[in-house]
Formats: sequence, structure tokens, C-alpha cells
Amino acid sequence: MRLEDLLAREDLRLTLVTGSGALDREILRAYPTDLPDPRRYLRSGDLVLTSGVWYSQPSDCERFADALWASDAAGLVVGLVVLGELPAELVKACERRRLPLLLAAPDQAFGAITEVVTAEGFAAEQRRAERVRAQTLLDVLGRIPPGEVSAHLRLLGADPGLPTTAMAVTRTGGPELDLPELLHEGLAKKGRHLIVGGTSDEAIVLVNGRASRKSLADELRALIAARPGTSIAAGISEMASSVSQLGEALETARRGMESARSGPGPVSIMSLADIDSFDMLLAALPAATRRSFRDHLLGPVEEYDARHGSELLRTLDTFLETCGSWQRTADELYVHVNTLRYRMQRIEELTGRRMSSMRDRTDLYLALRSGQTGSGQDSSGHSSGRVSGQAAGDDAAT
Repeated sequence: MRLEDLLAREDLRLTLVTGSGALDREILRAYPTDLPDPRRYLRSGDLVLTSGVWYSQPSDCERFADALWASDAAGLVVGLVVLGELPAELVKACERRRLPLLLAAPDQAFGAITEVVTAEGFAAEQRRAERVRAQTLLDVLGRIPPGEVSAHLRLLGADPGLPTTAMAVTRTGGPELDLPELLHEGLAKKGRHLIVGGTSDEAIVLVNGRASRKSLADELRALIAARPGTSIAAGISEMASSVSQLGEALETARRGMESARSGPGPVSIMSLADIDSFDMLLAALPAATRRSFRDHLLGPVEEYDARHGSELLRTLDTFLETCGSWQRTADELYVHVNTLRYRMQRIEELTGRRMSSMRDRTDLYLALRSGQTGSGQDSSGHSSGRVSGQAAGDDAAT
């Protein structure tokens, strides 16, 4: 629990006197004390509650505030039943140490504040323990039998008989935040159970219970809209009706998240339903699959270029981008058509594919695009678009 959360509790009726710049401090414990110097009993993150019995002269304020500062206390709450009014010296002492100072309502017992802090601390510890258990499941999902998955889900309070949607979310911009905690709080609804894991910047969520992809996307957008400056990329799977499909659903969500990283706006979301072009289809495949496909088809061509300093890969790229036009390709590469024909013949020999076959051309084109990176180049540094410019040399000489 943070100081700002405590202040937001209307039932506690706390008033901030000073320290607005440190309201993000986390409260780990509430500690009531009226000792003049309680530092030996304090811990980092304590919210100190005092009625001010220790106060008799202005210098006492410096001593008390210094004890809290030295102990790295999260803040100070003062009740006025004993003091009558808040000493100006105490306010100044807290200001100098940037120590948040809060004023309790005259009829508010410290016990109520302590109960809230204790309850929130217990709940936070429970959430941390649940996140560890959730991460255990996420780490093995897809590699353990359905029966074990069902057992894990039940231990986490989920119902294996209900459909489950997988989400993968990463922070792509904005201030640091605890993304799993943000998603846990923001997506919690009646009729669904959330299993949340991951790191502060990248989270995995299993939404157990009926939740459409569209509704989850809308909830994500609303959640991030409330945090100006923050941006995320997310992948959302379709609902998995069986626990045996959860591993595949999680992998789909992760691939969608990677594809969404380059998307526009503060919230970029990708799912299988959004795939409407070959580049999106390729991006949805695992990187290892794309590399294997490319290496199998184009590996011999890349090796030939490396040995001979030729430009067969660039030539193939240009030829396919010009729809197989011999003259346009030759013009783009500044070579004679006969040189181009020699190069294409060598590519056919190396790949075992024929330029006269639309099927073979499609395979080669997809293999070229399977190596694209976010910069718009393939893994060999070739442009993913049309290529122009002076060719480095005449392959016929090699």
C-alpha cells in the first residue's frame, strides 16, 4: 500500500500537510509510538502514528523527525487530541527532510488506520505469493499434461472447465510501473479469475472465464488511457475451451505481442483475428520457424554471395519485387539482361526452384521476408522493399 492510496481512503479522513512529492512511498507497517526518539524500534517503510506526548518544546520536533528520517520511515500521521494544534516546528522539520506529514481527523482512532494498513499488507503478500504460483504454471504451460495444468488452475482458484484467454503485455513507453499488478487490478471483474505473472515491464495474464478478445482489448485501452504517457503492446489469443489448448494460446499471445511492438498509438494489440497480410502472418510465427524456413531456401544463396562477393540475394529480391520483369530488374540493378539471366540461373541451381513457377516464386518471396527485422531490412541487411542502385560487380565474371 502506498501513501497516496491511504490518503484516497475517504473513511480514514486523513489530510496531507506536507510531502506531496513522496506519496508513492510504500507503507510496509503502521507503528504507533509516543517515544521522543523511536528509531531503534522503526523499520524502513513504517508509517509512524503519534499523538505527540513526546512534545514539550520546539527542539523536540527536530529530534523526533530526525529519528523517522534516519529510519527511512514512509511517513508520519499526527493526532491532535493531546497536542491541540500541530506544532509549526514539526511541519518545518518534516519539510526539511521531505518526510510526508499527515493529519488525522480529531475523532479518528489510530486503530482504524493500523487495521487498514495491516489488511492491505496481508493482501499484498497474498498477491505476491499467488504471483509466484502463477509464474510456476506459466513457465511449464505447454510442457506438462492437461491433468497437471488443471491441478495448477484449481490451486490458483481458477476453474479448468471454463474457457481461458491468454494475454501477453509489454510496456513500450512511459514511466516504470508494476505491470502485472496494474493488470491484476484493472482487469479484475466478477465472473472471471485472473492468473497473472511476468516482470514489472512484461506480463502474462490468463483470463479464466468468458471474456471476448474485443472486450479485453477495450479494457486494456481504458486502463492505459488513465495513465497518460504510458504505452503498451499486447497479444490476445482466442478463448481456449480446453486446458490442452492453453500452451498454444499462450504462445499465440506472445507472438501477437511481439508483432504489436511496432504498432501505432499508446495501445497496440495484435491477435490472430487481425492478420490480413503475409507480413502479419509471418510475424505471428515463432522466430525460430521463420529462420529455419529462410535458411533452408536461401542459405545456399547467402553462402554463395559470401564466398564470391556477388549479389544474388539482392538480385532475387529485386526480380520478385518487379513481378518478374527482366528488363525492369536489369534497369534497377544497372546490369545487362544477359547478366541478369545468368544470375537467376545460378539462383535456380542453388535453390532448386524455378522462376517460371508461381509456387516457387511465392516460397522464395516469403523466405526473403521471413528474415525482416523492425528496421525494414532482412537479416542479411538487404532492403525489404525494391532495390535500386549500381551493382557491385558482374557475376558473370565469377
